[in-house]
Amino acid sequence: MKQRVLELVWINAVFLTMSLSTCAHSQLGLRSKWKLAYFDSSALYSASSNAMPIVKAKTPDTTDGKWGAIFVFRTDEFWLNLHHFLYVLGRAENKERDTSREAVASAPGDQERGFEKLSAKEQTIWRGAVSSYAAGPSKKDLVFDDPLPALTDALARADDLRSLTGSKVDPGIAAILQRAAPLYRKAWWKKHREANRNWQKAIQSLVDRHGATVLAFVTNAYMLQWPATGFPVHVSAYSNWAGAYSTTGDLLVVSSQSPGLQATYGLETVFHEGMHQWDGQVSEALREQARKVNKVAPRGLSHALICFTAGEAVRRVVPGHVPYAEEFGVWQRGLGPMKVALEEFWKPYLDGHGTRDEAFAKLIKRTAIDPAQK
Repeated sequence: MKQRVLELVWINAVFLTMSLSTCAHSQLGLRSKWKLAYFDSSALYSASSNAMPIVKAKTPDTTDGKWGAIFVFRTDEFWLNLHHFLYVLGRAENKERDTSREAVASAPGDQERGFEKLSAKEQTIWRGAVSSYAAGPSKKDLVFDDPLPALTDALARADDLRSLTGSKVDPGIAAILQRAAPLYRKAWWKKHREANRNWQKAIQSLVDRHGATVLAFVTNAYMLQWPATGFPVHVSAYSNWAGAYSTTGDLLVVSSQSPGLQATYGLETVFHEGMHQWDGQVSEALREQARKVNKVAPRGLSHALICFTAGEAVRRVVPGHVPYAEEFGVWQRGLGPMKVALEEFWKPYLDGHGTRDEAFAKLIKRTAIDPAQK
């Protein structure tokens, strides 16, 4: 226990130093040039989640080839961007309730401005593509409904190819996209790609400044490893109503134009969505604790853990940052009771008290349900 407390004291000291540095550099308009000690998470833990961690501090040096990027941003994926634009426009045509959400509400207006660059005939062709999406893909959820996760993955792999011929994209969808492609390039792609690149530059600057510390915090808390080659982030002008989502195969898509995902909220979001790569391990650890007391882990607890941990990680390095879930009312969407439990049992663990599985056990005891009520 003493070693665990000392470890978290060290982390919090790093967070304090980073916070002071952030204040100074934000006033001076300068970027920090000093290197921050961080954890090599692969060396922290034994196979047992109850094992006491051994802290090994390193100095990150992304130039020596030994440490890859935390995130790998992909901003120029033409087909992925076209797909998401048609998807949100199709949902708007269907008058789906989520089309009023901030991340997608501007899409119809964006479409109208682009029409100024298209002839009447071209506009008709484009509207036909939107209607085809409205009758098909736009009726489904990008995260949960097949075949959309596989389609998104295939389109990401297609990158900026001139044609989808030979790709793994469904032929019917590929035909719609290829009819719309020259019109998208003519009217919208340049603007969307520029937005993607500008967003990536802004978020990469924050990752350069705070990423190593946030990464140490979340991997230490979860006792799980981050990909050594970095987590891929597919940047699209639009994504879904939430502005960002993760789905099968650790596929992460983030909207560059979503007002709620700018600046430090973009930083928190890429870590939040990246942490979904651990959903399987965390859910099983929670179920294990639930089985011990003949209960069932509640749905949404693993997601609530991510909301709380990612928000807390960024809050500790960025003075004045209000975690996303608090700022945008996520806790008010059915997760309120879980937030109370997280404040009581998970936050003390993040502050250095107890072990991860002890915290999980307390969370389960407070939030789990009887099997008969499942």
